[in-house]
Amino acid sequence: MANSKYEYVKREFEFDRSLPASNWIVVRIDGCHFHRFSEIHDFEKPNDESALRLMNACATSMLEKFRDMVFAYGVSDEYSFFFREGTEFYQRRESKILSLCVSFFTSVYVMKWKDFFPSKELKEPPYFDGRVVCYPNLKTIRDYMAWRQVDCHTNNQYNTCFWMLVKSGRTEKEAQQTLKGTFSKDKNELLLQQFQINYDDEPAIFRKGSCVYRAKVETKVKSDDHGNPITRTQSVTTVANIDIIGPQFWETHQDILHEEKCKYELVKKFDTIHRLPRCNWTIVRINACQFDQFSLIHTLDKPNDETALRLMNASASLVMEWFPDIIFGYGFNNEYSFVFQEKTELYQRQESLILSSCLTYFTSVYVTMWKEFFPKKELLQLPHFEAEILCYPKPKIICDYLSWRQAECHRTNQYNTCFWMLVKSGKDKSEAHEILKGTLSKDKNELLFQRFQMNYNNEPAMFRKGSCAYRQKVEEFTKVGDSENVTRERWDMTVAHVDMKPGFWRKHPYIFNQCHSV
Repeated sequence: MANSKYEYVKREFEFDRSLPASNWIVVRIDGCHFHRFSEIHDFEKPNDESALRLMNACATSMLEKFRDMVFAYGVSDEYSFFFREGTEFYQRRESKILSLCVSFFTSVYVMKWKDFFPSKELKEPPYFDGRVVCYPNLKTIRDYMAWRQVDCHTNNQYNTCFWMLVKSGRTEKEAQQTLKGTFSKDKNELLLQQFQINYDDEPAIFRKGSCVYRAKVETKVKSDDHGNPITRTQSVTTVANIDIIGPQFWETHQDILHEEKCKYELVKKFDTIHRLPRCNWTIVRINACQFDQFSLIHTLDKPNDETALRLMNASASLVMEWFPDIIFGYGFNNEYSFVFQEKTELYQRQESLILSSCLTYFTSVYVTMWKEFFPKKELLQLPHFEAEILCYPKPKIICDYLSWRQAECHRTNQYNTCFWMLVKSGKDKSEAHEILKGTLSKDKNELLFQRFQMNYNNEPAMFRKGSCAYRQKVEEFTKVGDSENVTRERWDMTVAHVDMKPGFWRKHPYIFNQCHSV
């Protein structure tokens, strides 16, 4: 990365929290506003089996993608993923682990929707928040699992009673009043007496939740000369709806976790919440993972694919519409930075929830809108993104951060333009790299002009300057009566490709002014 006067914003303010060694890592993902989401998509109550199996399919893909995950447990719109104690996945960097997990999970959820709901259109993008919790030993890991499975039983038993009462003609308020203060045995008795339902006969997927793990299976690979089968042990990702509180499962699967007797009352003490410092401006920077491979598979134009950039801009605009506390976005290539207002109270400033919900909504929108921008290109590989969260105390430093990213946009694009023009002219990639080695900006401009008759400054501003997304005040006239016109104001999302020099901020002072109405 080239040095510039703006890079102090990275050196002095970016922090990267590493998770403590010798701790088991649990990433818990939870659906955002899934009550609303389930209503919009007409999920069955109290349980929609197709929705649960979609969640299980997402969890299965997670274990197949991330080999350091050893187990997953899910119920309703929640899933917990367990990394092995000694994992060095992304050097145990919290933001990397969290953002990759929630983004990939969301991407799979959107992609597999049609497999489980072939007759239902996805009416709004699903998104998830997440958190990372560390546990010091196997005892607390087992306690955590027991806690979640007990919670599954408690919630499902209540919901089964509640929705049976509602379906029988009670109002929701009456159903809540009927169940108030009841114990587990009371609910079982209510189901049996009023609805002839034995709760223990309900499907295990509802009562116990779902476990995803790798099971060792003997598979026949061939036969010997005498016709006897020759087998090989293979690891197969398995979904099961079983009890994980008692010892039986763990005795049978000692390769996942060693057996320990458990007590789960103290588990929540490990669930630490990190809040962002007050009076600081927050930036969430999202960056695509393995995008060189992704762009190659989908034959995106080099050095820039305008359609792909417009998809990034459209996704960013929708994120800003969904999260009004985001006042500005800047993106180029496969990266986008979102600036939150200084006094945001989104998720009570909980770092992991802000980062994960913003990231997964972006991921969800990106996957959902792919066909709109690439109608002739099938999505062959699931896109997923990583993210990090940054805090800065003053608008001046925010402006310097954005200037740094724009300087990086120029530097990267100028290099890539030269590189791909050389490659397209017949040079191989190593030759192109060698030609550009040690060149300055003016040398690259000269190369483009002399060899290819290209004036770099005439290249599209989107490529050279990146994209700025912000709200802009628009005045509209409404006719009242026969002659009187009334002026009204509204704030529309704008995407512009401009220099973020002091003049831009002087022209748009309201961006950092929290008094305007969004």
